[in-house]
Amino acid sequence: MAILGIDYGAKKIGLAVSDEQQKLALPLEVLINLSQAEILNKIKEISQKYNIDQIVVGVPVSFSAGKKETLLREVDLQNQQMKEVLAFVSWLKEKGDWPVEVEDERLSTKMANGLRRDLIKKGPDDAVAAMLILQSYLDKKIKN
Repeated sequence: MAILGIDYGAKKIGLAVSDEQQKLALPLEVLINLSQAEILNKIKEISQKYNIDQIVVGVPVSFSAGKKETLLREVDLQNQQMKEVLAFVSWLKEKGDWPVEVEDERLSTKMANGLRRDLIKKGPDDAVAAMLILQSYLDKKIKN
């Protein structure tokens, strides 16, 4: 079984997929966010093709100082982008057949731009950002 990584955006949604052993994430594609129905159909199609049994969505956690007992802090929950991502996560949980988890996506787009420029040389940065989010999740899972 594989895991689907998602870098959600109001205009574009980056996708990445893990290998069957859930050790390595690879960029997959970028969806244009035109309608929920289209997004759900595409995610279902990808889920069947890649044998997806879980989804991980990146959330925009702030760099605010202070203790971090939990991934989602009050300061983050006030952020409009965070609200949109969490609404997407709730929608996925309601409409889909997969468990959905969240992963810190701080700096994923910035790193994706650098990776794309330095290593990959082509490909959409949203899919690379989704790959980085998913790889972070996989690395934590392997460690535990």
